[in-house]
Amino acid sequence: MRSILIMTTLTIQVKDNDTKFLLEVLKRIDAKVILSSKKQKLLNGIKQGLKEAKDIKDGKIAPLSLDDI
Repeated sequence: MRSILIMTTLTIQVKDNDTKFLLEVLKRIDAKVILSSKKQKLLNGIKQGLKEAKDIKDGKIAPLSLDDI
């Protein structure tokens, strides 16, 4: 007989000084930690903006108008 594994993904916000404690708790219950930092989100936004600027320059998408902003 197979056992069924059900998993849940949670997004949790904690104070910076509580992060270490929370990571230890998650480690003890064998949880998978997926880190998503503010720095990575910022870098992804910059990367997307640069791609859009290149696409505009290459004529792949229309330039933004004041109404778009």
